[in-house]
Amino acid sequence: MLTRKDALSSINGPGGRGRGRRARRGGPRYGVRRFVAFVAVLVVGVGLGLGAVALFGSLGSDPVELRVIGVDGPIPGATITGPAGASVRTVENGSAGLDFSAPAMLEVTAPGYEAAVFDVQAIPNPGPLFLQLNPVVLQGRVVDPAGQGIEGALVDLGDRDTVTDELGSFEIVAAVPGTVEASKPAWSPTEVAWSGEARRLEIEIEPVTVRGLYVTHQVAGDPAAFAELLDMAASSSVNSLVFDTKLESGEVLYDTSVEEAELVGAARATYDPREAIAAAREHGLYTITRIVTFQDPFRSEVRTEHAIQNEETGDIWRNTKGLGWMDPTDRGAWTYPIALAKEACEIGFDEVQFDYVRFPTDGDVSITEYDASPIDSTVRIDTITEFLSTARSELNAMGCAVSADIFGIVMSVSDDQGLGQLPESLSYAVDAVSPMIYPSHYGPGWLGFDNPNDFPAEVVGQAIEAGMPKLEGGAVLRPWLQAFSWSDEEILESIGAAEENGLGWMLWHSRSEFSQGALPDDS
Repeated sequence: MLTRKDALSSINGPGGRGRGRRARRGGPRYGVRRFVAFVAVLVVGVGLGLGAVALFGSLGSDPVELRVIGVDGPIPGATITGPAGASVRTVENGSAGLDFSAPAMLEVTAPGYEAAVFDVQAIPNPGPLFLQLNPVVLQGRVVDPAGQGIEGALVDLGDRDTVTDELGSFEIVAAVPGTVEASKPAWSPTEVAWSGEARRLEIEIEPVTVRGLYVTHQVAGDPAAFAELLDMAASSSVNSLVFDTKLESGEVLYDTSVEEAELVGAARATYDPREAIAAAREHGLYTITRIVTFQDPFRSEVRTEHAIQNEETGDIWRNTKGLGWMDPTDRGAWTYPIALAKEACEIGFDEVQFDYVRFPTDGDVSITEYDASPIDSTVRIDTITEFLSTARSELNAMGCAVSADIFGIVMSVSDDQGLGQLPESLSYAVDAVSPMIYPSHYGPGWLGFDNPNDFPAEVVGQAIEAGMPKLEGGAVLRPWLQAFSWSDEEILESIGAAEENGLGWMLWHSRSEFSQGALPDDS
């Protein structure tokens, strides 16, 4: 059975680690050093490094107590070589005993530190004799294929790791030669062997290029139908599947441990996502789950205090279909979808995709009442961006990528269209942005076409080209494309528009009815 690492490797080549681990900042910064001072005769370090040593007193014939220290305090495993060639190694507290008489030259080496030679003119009484080493510092950048720095990438070297800054820069203090790995959710990890000679590295990583199909819970729960879909993926360039775990109706589709789903009556176990993930991984497929976020007819009827209110009736607000929505400006509406997302990550999904992560537009929004007031575009945009940033901080730490479905129209216009979805802001909050570019949803006259649905390549291409420059925060652009109301040739045209821009894609059909002829081959 393939592991998560195998699934990532099969998409973008070898070297994938799959789930990352929570980033540990890689020790103090280079400028933070702790030097030990005593009332003493200063001894100047010579040779490969500099050491500051404070010494007292007289000569003695007993072993001299030595203590080697670095940026983190005592250094165990350091080697101290005396003038006669005898060597000792320091123990856990950085100490060792060595027989020698002053004056003497001591050579000290330790993994992750510059070698140093200390000219000892006198021996302290009482000891110990402290020997301070300077750390080896590895600096560099993590960049994309275009050479742009990638913020938030984890750089791992042995037992030390750190996270890149907004320029993609990193610094690892007390670096020991070995394998450096750079990784980020939604990107393929890259490993580089580091000998310790070069003190600066540039590591290039590539985004995971998703070519995905939407899988309904009915198909996921039907062994024969699911097997047929897996076979279709295997016979094409498809490398990813998108499963539902929470629907537009508010139903949670698996045996969840999130108590809130049971309390609001939303739990409806229709398939086992663990089995579906295992089957997908056997085929080397990347797995995404879609979680509908703020439209929630179940929870809004039970947790009314966290739902959007109808200011005219005092009841909860409902859209044109009679469905209630949770209030995005109320933090109490955030906990449930994030809890489901964290559980999905624990189950084994590679990525969580939030859908309906917006303010409602389908209904009389003039009578909506929110916790935040008044509601304007700034509030909407800040609210959606902050929700996604909060979710990503928790899910990235668990090793899952985070993406968001947005309306395709916001890629081509300058405002949020009342949704709270602005690509410029969202690109800082998620790992991938997935606009739903469905030409069938564009009205007559769009781009001068009487029927935009007849022009797949033109409509999809314009949205992509208009939106790509907006993703200044570094998120990957990965569009949803329609696989309904089109011929195989038209679907392939829309896929071509994405791939010509170097992008992946996902195909949407509400019943997961796909045609083999509409899927590019694996050449």
